[in-house]
Amino acid sequence: MRRTFIFLVFLSSLTFLSGCGNSEPKLVSVNGTVTLDGVPLADGFMYFKTIETGSLERLEIKGGAFIGKALPGLRRVEIISNVPKKVVIDGAPIEVPDNIIHPSFNIDSKLTAQVVAEGANTFAFAVKKK
Repeated sequence: MRRTFIFLVFLSSLTFLSGCGNSEPKLVSVNGTVTLDGVPLADGFMYFKTIETGSLERLEIKGGAFIGKALPGLRRVEIISNVPKKVVIDGAPIEVPDNIIHPSFNIDSKLTAQVVAEGANTFAFAVKKK
């Protein structure tokens, strides 16, 4: 009986300790600007990515500005701005999205942002058309 009691106390203390603290990193505020060939990017979106873990956050870009939340750490930044493009598939004309940003700022991006847990996270990115 005493052994059962000790086991239950031990088990309940583990349950209590496992609930203490949040091991998941918290999202923090980020903001900034994006220019396309020197002009504020009218419309688009961007990803803040952690390549090693696969985590990412998507932020909308409107009028050259973005605001949102991202995980702290060194983040790879990818910027996309799609416009409709007409193509013909199986004889039928359709519209598909066409990214006007050069691949070196998205799929081949070398852009980074060091997002800090405390403090200002304001960034400015200058990109070019394809």
